[in-house]
Amino acid sequence: MAYIVAIYGFLILVGGVIGHLKAGSEASLIMGGISGLMLLMAAGGMFSKKYFKKSAFFALILTLALDAFFSYRFMTSMKFLPSGLLALVSLGVMAGLIGIIRRPSH
Repeated sequence: MAYIVAIYGFLILVGGVIGHLKAGSEASLIMGGISGLMLLMAAGGMFSKKYFKKSAFFALILTLALDAFFSYRFMTSMKFLPSGLLALVSLGVMAGLIGIIRRPSH
């Protein structure tokens, strides 16, 4: 699951850069950069047994916030790309993280 969070973080980071390049949105660049880097940090922590659950929970909170944002953007614009797609991807990542967090550790 750490690899999926890392890929998701990279996708968010690149999406922020693309949003800046296509629309000139500095907010996309800043928020995409911050969110993407925080997700990449959480993914890095998930590779450690000691910090796995805390990092997964941190990634879950970030993903929940991003899903809320992308879902809101989709509902207001009704354009599937990029906000609808990212809302669905965020939902999938959230489901995986919830499954990992709920799993009893041995």
